Amino acid sequence: MAVRDLNIGMVGSGGDGVMVGGEAVVSAVARKGLNCIMLKSYGPQIRGGESSCKIRISSEKVSTQADELDVLLAFNWKDYPRFGSELMLRPGRLVIEEGGPDTPEPERPIVGPEPGAIYRIPLTSLAREATGGTRARNMVALGALGKLCSLPDQPLRHSIEKLFKSKGTEVVQDNLKAYQLGRDYAERNLDRLEQIELAVDEHRRVEERVVMTGNDAVAYGAMLAGCRFFAGYPITPSSDIMEWLSIQMPKFGGTMVQTEDEMAALGMVLGASLAGAKAMTATSGPGLSLMTEMIGLAAIAEIPCVIVDVQRGGPSTGIPTKSEQSDLMHAVYGGHGDFPRVVMAPADVSDCFDVMREAFFISEKYQIPVIVLSDGFIGHRKASIVPPDISKYRPYYRNRPKPDPDAEYLRFAFTETGVSPMSIPGMQHVLYRAAGIEHDEKGRPTSDFKVHQMMNEKRFKKLESIVQDVNFMRVYGPEKAKVAVLSWGSNKGAVRNAVKILNERGQAVKGIIPQVLYPLAVDKLKGHLAGAERVLIIELAYSRQFYKVLQTQMELPPGIVHYGRSGGQPLGIGEVVEEIEKLL
Repeated sequence: MAVRDLNIGMVGSGGDGVMVGGEAVVSAVARKGLNCIMLKSYGPQIRGGESSCKIRISSEKVSTQADELDVLLAFNWKDYPRFGSELMLRPGRLVIEEGGPDTPEPERPIVGPEPGAIYRIPLTSLAREATGGTRARNMVALGALGKLCSLPDQPLRHSIEKLFKSKGTEVVQDNLKAYQLGRDYAERNLDRLEQIELAVDEHRRVEERVVMTGNDAVAYGAMLAGCRFFAGYPITPSSDIMEWLSIQMPKFGGTMVQTEDEMAALGMVLGASLAGAKAMTATSGPGLSLMTEMIGLAAIAEIPCVIVDVQRGGPSTGIPTKSEQSDLMHAVYGGHGDFPRVVMAPADVSDCFDVMREAFFISEKYQIPVIVLSDGFIGHRKASIVPPDISKYRPYYRNRPKPDPDAEYLRFAFTETGVSPMSIPGMQHVLYRAAGIEHDEKGRPTSDFKVHQMMNEKRFKKLESIVQDVNFMRVYGPEKAKVAVLSWGSNKGAVRNAVKILNERGQAVKGIIPQVLYPLAVDKLKGHLAGAERVLIIELAYSRQFYKVLQTQMELPPGIVHYGRSGGQPLGIGEVVEEIEKLL
């Protein structure tokens, strides 16, 4: 059975090695030049409880998970119900489960269509045969899965060697033995062997691929942009950014500090930036709440900084392991008083490089806080991607004053763009005060309402230039479309796939994904919306946050339809197609 893309789901408990098995598949197919994405999903325990992953493999570009699976690998059916709606099979597809010909049939709480075939494999006993223990059950399953789905054998072996190399030769050999026993069992004992082969378009293969998560890409992109200081506090689902930088940043002369809380983290970032370093922090929604006052300090003192918010379900502790787009209003408008900030959003793993490049460019050039809204769907997604083009990075170092002993240094001088030269401690003749209190051009505290008005005008004037300087949007589909779909962030994958499906059916539909959400490039967006009879706004937020942020920045055209729901499950391709078809 040949398929255009192969979709695999795995589910099990902590210790079953679901994620390790998934990562082995991703690394193997990436070595073959194929596109692949893997989405990790955890129960509310975050780590140690039940977990699942979904993997999509194709020779064509893939930007989101498929709605349904071709193969479901269940280590333990008791773990399945929590992820059932995420792990539905296509009609007639395959299940691989623990068991043998002499063990009783388990209860299978399958959501959706019944499988076309169920393959029972004694994962535990084969793992014991290979290693003397049960920890290699995932490698046995990987061998059987590779045989059933015609996954590349040698790249899978290479992935296993790489995954366990740090644990020694004996561990590598034990896991390879378990893998081989799984392949052999599938070949010799599954009488109704049905192979699902991926139809590979050789012309679409790309030889060079790298595999990383969205959080890794954020951290790597920041390093490429020149970030050399990071302070943060661990919080799901952003902690991987700090972990990655704790290893890599010191190698390039940078510093990573784990602080006692999120307020201290942003305080250290502002201190490092004030001293001249490109600096950032990363958090999730609860941490962003704690940082809010400090973001206002960054804006009034005009200190460059980048804050990454890997969004999760809220409010309060919410759903720590699931995605939602419900921090948008907070990012754009949160805080006391009037102060500008820039809000940007990556849409997939590759996108994280572009967004981090632009985030540091904006922050340094305009001396303004930049908030990057990723989410758990991007942050924990693992993908095989084309290596980033480093030549596209445009390093920018903030404008420095020229020391002049005969001239008074005006740190907050009124300028045409709102940006004033910024000195660093130790520079001669350009010392200034930097505080959270309102100030005049020299930095001296003031309560004069006229100065306050002029300083607000100065700070907000930066947004006018930023709109012209950085306003990239992703647009998919024909220039002239009957229906335009407007969304943001990780919804891009589902929107892009839905647009492609409908375009192939002859429907004039386009998708628009702005990636600078505030300040919005209104004229550019209006140009993309021009001619559309209906506009569908889609978001993963119950309270219509994206719709409201758009509404406050522009006059929305007639024919607007809104579709939004809470997060907890990524937007589905079929879900988007269904909403668009209502307008055609």
